[in-house]
Amino acid sequence: MSKKDIPVFETSNDLHTFTGYEHRTHISDFDIFTLESLEPTCRRCMPPYRQNFYQIGILSYTGISEINLNTNAVKLDQSPLWFVVPGQVFSWVRDPKIAGYHIQFKREFIDDSVGHLTREFPFLKVEENSVFLLTQEEQLHLQNDMKHIHTVFQAPHPYQEKMLQNMLLGMLYFCKSIYERHKTVESTLSRGQALTQNFQQLVDKFYVDTKNVGDYADKLNVTPNYLTTVVKKVTGKSAKDLIHNRLLLESKNMLSFTDMDVAEIAFQLNFQEPTHFTRFFKKLSGTTPNKFRQAQ
Repeated sequence: MSKKDIPVFETSNDLHTFTGYEHRTHISDFDIFTLESLEPTCRRCMPPYRQNFYQIGILSYTGISEINLNTNAVKLDQSPLWFVVPGQVFSWVRDPKIAGYHIQFKREFIDDSVGHLTREFPFLKVEENSVFLLTQEEQLHLQNDMKHIHTVFQAPHPYQEKMLQNMLLGMLYFCKSIYERHKTVESTLSRGQALTQNFQQLVDKFYVDTKNVGDYADKLNVTPNYLTTVVKKVTGKSAKDLIHNRLLLESKNMLSFTDMDVAEIAFQLNFQEPTHFTRFFKKLSGTTPNKFRQAQ
């Protein structure tokens, strides 16, 4: 596959083929597998990609594994539950002894049971926080759910898909309770902390469309000066700095993992001229885009 663009995988089996993983799902729009089964055929490092299906992951052993969602590292030192949704950029490095489960499914698999997927399960929205730390009880509950789903998946029979659909829905509703617990915790944050979190989520969604602090302030119904003051107090960085840092991360991502030239990257990231992009990159990183790429 050419590095021209960050690859997009349409199905779970397409991704498995690319990574060398020998497992294949026999059910359209649904898959589940243990992470232990990735050895020995699946590659251990996967550069950024996107997928047109949803993914739920939990880990019981992490080792030296690393996971990145939209260039943000997922903390694996505790018990994480994470979701990958269509449109997000995902990359990973896995420990050969990694353990846990992945479920991958398309919206169509449960469309008949859920009128509006992201309205019913808002944690599957692309702009939402996609990672939650679990209590021991939640971790055990989800591990048991996934183990049961995996057992049903491995034993085909006439009602298998109906069972899996209902089991997946049950697990998603349990995940919704975890999401709502986190939202309750977030509601206890100070107004400044809450505003900063909302700002950072908007930056992750719109950093290519706009680099203007005023545009984000408008979406948050505050003035640009107020937004900058609050964000600086909470993070130690200005609102403009956070926008630029997010843009820099994506720039490095594209320079490292695609064959697009600097002018194409500048266009993709909405710079008016390639020279503007080069000046931006050098100012923030201390080197030019071409020199950064050569050093990779």
